[in-house]
This record gives sequence, structure tokens and C-alpha cells, in this order.
Amino acid sequence: MKNKKSNTALQIIQKIFLLAISSVLFWLSNPNIYFNNGLSFLAWLNYLPVLFLIKNTKLSGSWLWGGLYGAISYGLYGYWLKTFHPLGLAIVCIGYFLICAFLFFILKSVELLFKKNSWLVQFLCVCGYEYLKTLGFFGISYGVTAYTQWQNIHLIQICSVVGVFGFNLLVIFPSSFFYSLITKKITRERLLNQTDDGKHSHISAYVKKEQVLWQNSLTSTYICGGIWLVLMALTLCFGFSSASKNQYEKTVSVAAIQNNESPWKNGIEEYSRNVKKLIHLTEEAQALSPDVDFIVWPETAVAPSIIYNYDYGTDVRRFMLISQLLNFIDENNAVFVIGNSHEVDVQHSDRARYNSALIFESGKNVHPPEPGIYSKIKLVPFTEHFPAKHLFPYLYVKLLNGDSHMWEKGDEYTVFDYRGLKFSTPICFEDTFSTVCRQMVLNGSRCFINLSNDSWSKSIPCQKQHLAMAVFRSVENGVPTVRSTASGVSCIINPHGKVERVAPEFCEAFVIGKVPVIEEGVQTPFTRYGDWAGIAEAVLSCFILIMQTFIVIIKKIKN
Repeated sequence: MKNKKSNTALQIIQKIFLLAISSVLFWLSNPNIYFNNGLSFLAWLNYLPVLFLIKNTKLSGSWLWGGLYGAISYGLYGYWLKTFHPLGLAIVCIGYFLICAFLFFILKSVELLFKKNSWLVQFLCVCGYEYLKTLGFFGISYGVTAYTQWQNIHLIQICSVVGVFGFNLLVIFPSSFFYSLITKKITRERLLNQTDDGKHSHISAYVKKEQVLWQNSLTSTYICGGIWLVLMALTLCFGFSSASKNQYEKTVSVAAIQNNESPWKNGIEEYSRNVKKLIHLTEEAQALSPDVDFIVWPETAVAPSIIYNYDYGTDVRRFMLISQLLNFIDENNAVFVIGNSHEVDVQHSDRARYNSALIFESGKNVHPPEPGIYSKIKLVPFTEHFPAKHLFPYLYVKLLNGDSHMWEKGDEYTVFDYRGLKFSTPICFEDTFSTVCRQMVLNGSRCFINLSNDSWSKSIPCQKQHLAMAVFRSVENGVPTVRSTASGVSCIINPHGKVERVAPEFCEAFVIGKVPVIEEGVQTPFTRYGDWAGIAEAVLSCFILIMQTFIVIIKKIKN
């Protein structure tokens, strides 16, 4: 009885240890409070302890350990959400408790259903899960394993062909491969211990049969490992070849302004002070580079609606602030890209508010203000958009009282054409979604000008996690990115994902650099075909799992 209890206690300790290692690997491989850029090499073994944790659990308990893994790993990873609101962090932890509980149950079921080489199906299911979790209203791209490799420029060039989810296959595979090798070594030792001196021929024959199956399984593992090595070699060759192609006939000069302001400060005094600061930083940038073509200000850098307050506003101070701003723009020989809370009159004397980017060029559309406008389409769930506000009015009011900024959704992936540069303006976390940015390029964009405000997080890791995903959007579509953020990371990213100019975080600053003008008609395979790799991973893993389940059921019925 004592031995049984001690064995049970030891098993629980082993599971807790594997759970802790799994969560810490996930956390540290991404940008974190100790390593702002993340320890990318850890990601190649992220799922190794996860798979052993699943192996050491029963099907009935797998969901609990999966839920704990999801809550702990994403709680560490997204700790900065507590700065926005502790409830935000709680929602993420609860959400990933449920998601990973289901994931672990599926992975354990795969192990039981397939017996031999179940590791391959588990590998495919993990890749499919990482794609599926980015979809839908609640979908977020944070935490996808491949994003940890954002600084490995030569490796990530393959994303221009297969996207981040195709590259994900290469990054996740080593965890499954080493898991397979280690478990097969354990199986081999067990089989050797069962080998006897031939006194029990039926046992000896069984062991020999198992040894043959073990050898075949080991051979298939080595073959898969060999294929991975070949693909890695080809990926590196492609990466070195692609990254060396950086000659462009025409460029434009861009200045991205970083005002280091909190989004929570309200009132006309704060708005005026902030606009004056933005003007001052712009003047400093133009003093260093008088021929700057584009000036970019962050997300909602100008809080009062520029057009509404100019045309219909009754507040004199807001009108004077907007007039001062427009006069400054009109006196400049540059194109201004400005984040603004854009308001539009709707029926019943209400106003619709949009998180927008406004584009001005002196002498053309400043007085009266008739800028080019893009309004954010992919809104942050619960903090920017809550579609069920009529079903849950009480919760909607609570969200509004919790400093959420609810916006209306835009309806067009607008492409702007100024001074020969065709660009789109993904706002805030829109540049974390490959589908959003790809559609902009399909519409004709050849540059992303991202306006963001992560200052609320008060966290460098939060900003680096965002930057990591932005890097992949440039690589996937072969276009440059200019990022103007309130507090970081303001930078210029070249079409191969290299961060060429960057401003320090949480300070007033600006970056000036050249952006290549990409020819029309130039599209990467990813831009043409999209996330086919992610779709294939999800569909294939579901198909294999369903088919094997039917096969097992039919066998049991026959028996």
C-alpha cells in the first residue's frame, strides 16, 4: 500500500516537473522580462516536455494538465495584460486553459489510437492547433512557435513561400523527433529486459516480433529526421539567396515619430500638449533630414476627430487645436500619415467612431481636410469591439466603464498612392495577422505603414512580441514596413524582415530611413496562395484523426 502511494506521489511530482519545464520553455523562447528578444533556440524543443507530460497522463486526466499548461504558459507570456486590467489576463488564462485542455485530450487520444508512430500525428495536430487558434473573433497570433525566430533572418525567408505556418513545421518538428527517439530507446530497453534464454518460446517469439516492429518504427523516425535535415538545408540556401537581393532602383525617405504618450490621458489640455510634442519631434526630424517624403505619427496620435471638429465641432479649443495642426501640415513638403479617432455622423444624432489613419499632403487635401482614410477592420475583442452588446448589455457597459475604447469596424483594405509609394496602414495588432496584410498587398499595397500604441502595457516584452510578428508580414509579402508607435517599437523593416532603423523604447524619439518602392506586379508565392500550409495542417490532422477513429470503432464492432 505504501509503495503504491509513493509511486503515485512520484508520478504527480514528475508531471508537475514536466508542466513547469513546458511552461517555462514556452515563456523564455518568446520575448520576456529577462530576455527582451527571447531565447529563440529553446523553441526548437518547446513541445518535448509537453509530449512526455501527455504520455505520463491518462486520457481522463489529460485535459486538466493541458488546462494548467495553457493557463500558466500564457499567463507568464502575456503577464503585461494585467497593466491594462487584471481581468484581461484572467480571460486569457481561462481561455487557454480551455483551449489547451482540449488540445491535450486530442493529443492523448492520438497516442492511444495510433500506437505506432503516433508522434507524427501528434506533431501534425500541434501545427494545426497553432493555425486554428489564430482564427475567428477570439483568435490571436500571439504565441505561435515560429515567431520566436524573428531575428533568424536567413531561416525565415522561406515564409515568402509557405508563410509562418509552413515554417512552423520546421520549428516544431525537433520536439516530436527527439520525443520519438527517446521513447523508442525506452521501448528497446524494455524489450531487451524481456528477452529470455528460450525456455518460454511463445514469449520469445512475441518479443522478437516487437523488436522487428520497434526497428521499423525507429527507421521511419530516422527517415523523417533526414527529410527535415534536407528541408532545413534547402531553407537556409533559399534564405541566403533571397536575403542577398536588396537592390532597389527607387526609394522614399520616411520619418516615424514616437511621442511616448499613454492612451489613457484625456482632456483638451493633454491633447494639445501631445500635438505640440508631435510637431516638435517632427521639426527635429526634418531638421536632420529636410527632404523627408513621409511623416508618420502613431495610432490615435491626435485624439480629437480632425474632420468632425473642423466641419461641425462646437468646442472652440478643439477647433483651434485642429486648425493649428492643419496649418503645420500645410506648411510642410511631406505626406503625413496620422492616427486619429475619426468620427462620422449617423442617424438619430449619433456619431460612429473609427480607429483610423488619415493621409494628408500639403496643398492638396489639408484645407479643408479631405484626407485619404483607412479605418481599422480587425478590432481587438472586448477592448475595441464587442458584437454581442445587445445580448449582453450589462457586460458591455462594464467594458466601457473599464476604459475600453469601442470602435466601429472599417470595411475596406485601402491602398494609398503618394509620391510613387503604394502603401496600406494596418493599425495596431492588425499587422499580427497574415490574412489582413496579405489582402492589402493583393489590393496593390507595396509597403505597410503600421500605427500602434502598446504604451499601455508598460512592457518591452509586449512590444517585442508585437514587433516579432510584424517582421514576418514583411517577409511573407516581400514588402517593407514602417512602424510608428507611441512608445515602441518604432522602426523600419526591410522586405526581408531585417530591422534596419529602430528607436529605443519608452522615450520621445524618431527614426529616419529609406523605404524601397516595390514594382507593381511583384508578388511572393505566399501573397498569391496565402496560408495554404496552415490550412493543410489543420485539415489533414482532422482528417487523419477522424479516419483512424472510424477504423478503431469498426474493428471493435467486428470483434
